[in-house]
Amino acid sequence: MEEILNGCREVGDSVVLYPLNYINGIEGEKLEEVCDTFLARGIKKVVIDFSKTDIINSIGVSILIGIIEKIKASNGVVLFSGLSKVNVEVFRIVGLTKLIPAFTTDADALEEMGASGTQLGT
Repeated sequence: MEEILNGCREVGDSVVLYPLNYINGIEGEKLEEVCDTFLARGIKKVVIDFSKTDIINSIGVSILIGIIEKIKASNGVVLFSGLSKVNVEVFRIVGLTKLIPAFTTDADALEEMGASGTQLGT
């Protein structure tokens, strides 16, 4: 299994990001910076695994929307995994579950992306 370093794990042409604890403005900005780094390297398949995230506040949600827009603008794809019931409800209320598919595990999300390097349909 690939090693998780600095809250992320590269898998082929994809990356899995593991935000921790509470996603607010500060933690959301850190997540955005990490995502920007991978996009700059040409990695456009991103899974954000929330299994280690307790709660996401409204500022965190707005930053996530910005991250999603950046990834889609670069012809990339983003999927979610590991959402707790609370975070599923937050995402449902703000409409993110209609935009971004969520999977139980990061492995399920990576499988959905496939290894071919093609983009998922919008």
